[in-house]
Amino acid sequence: MAFVPTINGVSFAPRKDGHVPRYRVHPGEYLVIRIAVTVPKHLTVTALWFGISNGSWGDDPNGPTGMNPVLAHYALPLPAGSHTFGLSWDIPHRGAATSLYLTFAWSSHQPDTSVEGPIATLALPQ
Repeated sequence: MAFVPTINGVSFAPRKDGHVPRYRVHPGEYLVIRIAVTVPKHLTVTALWFGISNGSWGDDPNGPTGMNPVLAHYALPLPAGSHTFGLSWDIPHRGAATSLYLTFAWSSHQPDTSVEGPIATLALPQ
């Protein structure tokens, strides 16, 4: 699966080095997020989550871990092809983190798998 985020109108092309794009954000800022998702031909996604993490993510029988908040959860099958999702979030005014992460988690029954990870780094001023 490929994820291309656009945050407040700024988009970055996917990187080939495995790093995710970095967006400079500020406490209290309202983020308008668009995520273009490409599902490969051999896969049907049965659940998809988007959320914010402080640097940890994982899988649990009840869904992803480390997302707080969960911004969206889609439980309808997502077939191969391109799909776009719109989200929004207000960054809290207070917090100890200097970086947050826009994250994803998805699962499939054919093949039986689940994957979690970052889509973008949200870099806060220090």
